[in-house]
Amino acid sequence: MVRLALINPAPVIEEDLDIATRQKSWPPLGLLYNGEILRREGHEVKILDQDVLGYSTDKTLKWIKRRDPEILGLSPLTISLPSALEIAKLAKNWNENLVIVFGNVIATLSYEHLLKNYEYIDFCLRGETEFTFPKFIKFIEKGGDLKDIPGLSYRKDGIIHANPLPSPIKNLDAIPFPNREELIDFNYRMGSHKFTILATSRGCPFRCKFCAVHVVSNSRGIWRARSIENVLSELHYLQSKGYEEFSFVDDCFIVNPKRTVKLCQRMKKEKIDMIWSCEGRVDQGSKEILKTMQYANCYNLLLGIESANQRILDYYDKQITPEMTKKVIKNVKKAGIENIAGLFVVGGPDETIQEIIHTLRFGLELDLTFVQFQLLYVLQGSEIWADAVQKGLINEEKDWNKYIIAADIYPTAVKRKIIEKLIDKAFIEFFSRPKFLLRELFRTVKSPYRLQNILSMLGSISKQKNGA
Repeated sequence: MVRLALINPAPVIEEDLDIATRQKSWPPLGLLYNGEILRREGHEVKILDQDVLGYSTDKTLKWIKRRDPEILGLSPLTISLPSALEIAKLAKNWNENLVIVFGNVIATLSYEHLLKNYEYIDFCLRGETEFTFPKFIKFIEKGGDLKDIPGLSYRKDGIIHANPLPSPIKNLDAIPFPNREELIDFNYRMGSHKFTILATSRGCPFRCKFCAVHVVSNSRGIWRARSIENVLSELHYLQSKGYEEFSFVDDCFIVNPKRTVKLCQRMKKEKIDMIWSCEGRVDQGSKEILKTMQYANCYNLLLGIESANQRILDYYDKQITPEMTKKVIKNVKKAGIENIAGLFVVGGPDETIQEIIHTLRFGLELDLTFVQFQLLYVLQGSEIWADAVQKGLINEEKDWNKYIIAADIYPTAVKRKIIEKLIDKAFIEFFSRPKFLLRELFRTVKSPYRLQNILSMLGSISKQKNGA
């Protein structure tokens, strides 16, 4: 048996490394899958979600000391890398024999930088790790040849070695359902509801230029699905544990319409009564699918609208049109799904200010419950990242650990400060429109789901004011 501590590091405010707690609802699903497999193999595993707890690095170190692990695993994104590095450094200073391993996207793409620049990181485990992490633990326990562990990167005789990436996991049903309460000591909530997330599939058959979702699995353009029986078994398990709401976090939940309809029909037939949400593309929302989703208790749908300009949509290779967006929103409303969020991206490499304003106005004109206007980020592993590198706008030796906004590096882009002002103005206007306020007030009064969440939010505010 090996004692393991796994950490989901929190994002930080760059200026002073203060921890920035982002949310209280979404658990680290990747760590949960890995932790459950290791737990079932007899190891002692605990996960700390620094992201939701808002622990300082010092408080996180105290947690590590109490656990006294033999292996410390950290799963950072670019935005949380500074806190992950600080935690790893403090932990290694406390116990020089502690084995520290990094995973996730940045460990997959930038293992050389991590191992070369930070001597307190012992290993990087690249790719999907559910079935390679146990092999690594077995090596720590019993020894063996490091070359036999797919995706492992390590130092040997002063040289950084990288084993070939593991193949994408074909049989997702082989990954066990995580015992969330056993692995993490945190009560995730969405409003007043006990909440969690799960994925019914991995990957996406589309190739949007700004996306890097394929990086960890090394499977661009490939979609893999769990069986419907396996998904239903997990949903029954979650319902038996008292969960009241969840979100499907598939990269492309509605990509297979027949499967989506069949899953939703089975959920209704088998009395899965939990409320749920998902993301979807605007070209995949037929009336039949959406009505079946609503019938199965889908209350929230997030749509990747991205832009109101066909030129920009074509540049991103989205394979959608603004007309599709208008049509799908009408279909969602007719189906009776309660809340629709529109996700927009502005600030492309040569997107004009007129095109940006057009997209923001488009968001205001649509019948949406919520909007997210986001600057275009240049994600490592995406086509736009490769383009920026090729044009000399990104130096991979210096910029590998930076969260880069397209407007900050492309000379043809509208300046970031201008875009941010336009976004702020549009966001305020969206929520202050009299017609919107009256419509949403009417919908809220008729919705027990919304009223319950409002009461929960007011209760949380009251507790904070009273110091509870």
